[in-house]
Amino acid sequence: MTCTNLRFLFASALALSLTTTACGDDRGDSASATDATTAPTTTDATMGDSTTTNTPTTTNPEPTGTESGTETAATTDEPTTSTTTTATTVTTGSLCQDMEDQPVNSPCTDSSGCGCDTEKCFVVPALGGFCGECLADADCAPGGCSVPNPIAGVGATCNDGAAGEGCMSDEVCVEAENGICGTLLEVPGIITVATCGQCKVNADCTDAGLANCSPTYDVPNFKGKLDCVADGSVPANLGCSLEDDGGNPAGNKACESGFCGEASVMGLLKLGVCGECNADSDCPMGQQCSDPAVDLDMGALVGSVCM
Repeated sequence: MTCTNLRFLFASALALSLTTTACGDDRGDSASATDATTAPTTTDATMGDSTTTNTPTTTNPEPTGTESGTETAATTDEPTTSTTTTATTVTTGSLCQDMEDQPVNSPCTDSSGCGCDTEKCFVVPALGGFCGECLADADCAPGGCSVPNPIAGVGATCNDGAAGEGCMSDEVCVEAENGICGTLLEVPGIITVATCGQCKVNADCTDAGLANCSPTYDVPNFKGKLDCVADGSVPANLGCSLEDDGGNPAGNKACESGFCGEASVMGLLKLGVCGECNADSDCPMGQQCSDPAVDLDMGALVGSVCM
């Protein structure tokens, strides 16, 4: 797939945030009843998950008599017996929504993993899921679990916990200098991409000369990491932190220009990008500040400019 598939990701996520769709699968019990008339018999049988019960019902009619003239003749019919048997069948169990034994990276929808040969289907809301190697870090010990990449159609994979690898907790990040699992990309309620890096927020950067926790984004591949960097060290069109710093983006200090703007993809995915300005007042008289953006076709960040 190409970077243009990002449009589908965010369009689907936006639709999910605006509407609520109730859906489900048909699972559970089914019952059927059949009436039959047989000779007097009662049978109870149980096999697997099905139970059949035959219940006989017996009816004895009253005797009848006939009288003629002065002679009276009484005729009594032999009692007759009729039996009605009702059979009831109950079936229990569940069915897999997907084809079974599918390989890694195959599309799947059943979160039970019944359709994947790994028994792991990582479902991304609004997008469906992919058969993969893991659902959580615990499936990959001692490494971590990298979430699926819906852009490339790649399922979740296990990794060794190195710098920039996917994680869900600090414990799986094995490198001392990159031992913090920080959120890099997030579409709320849809998907969160976290990787092993040096920090989550500025407070994690204890070296005064490298006091800014700044992201490096690889949007098309759903990768990147957070590093501690020096003031004024990040050029235009690269990532910066939107962490609040007294009402301003904390990334302002990390950007060469001093301006870290917010790029929004359909109002769902928000990324910090270093640019020339954050407002019209930051530009020369008569010029306006453009909005930062994410170029979905190129998979690149575009910082703000005065124009």
